[in-house]
Amino acid sequence: MRILVNRMFGLGLALFGSALALQAQQGRFHLPYKAEWGGVTLEPGDYRVSQPEVSLGKRLFYVSGEKSQGYIAPTVTDIYSLSAQGSKHSYLKLVKVDGKLIVAQYQSAANSTTFSFRVPKSKHKEQMADDGAINLEVSGN
Repeated sequence: MRILVNRMFGLGLALFGSALALQAQQGRFHLPYKAEWGGVTLEPGDYRVSQPEVSLGKRLFYVSGEKSQGYIAPTVTDIYSLSAQGSKHSYLKLVKVDGKLIVAQYQSAANSTTFSFRVPKSKHKEQMADDGAINLEVSGN
């Protein structure tokens, strides 16, 4: 009887975790250029991005499009104040490094969080200025 109760409890936890994963924050964006995001190369096109709920522990993004898809882990997560940022929209921040566009941040208005991603160091000794960054809106999030 005890084994049955333990199995039922384990199954309940697994179903609960699956339900939380299905409630992930989702958004869509159109990428007009080729870019890299956390080791995944994204070709130009339409994409869907999902961010798991914080309660699941590790925050792992899933990005899918017609030609590209993959899982991406942020390197830094920072909770910010929407009133301080002045934005009610979610954005991807792309920067140019050695001629390539790299997704450096994902700012989620849905949960007031900025996620930063690994950006390769430039081979040239140049500064990455914010004035050269591209902000790409993510809808539905």
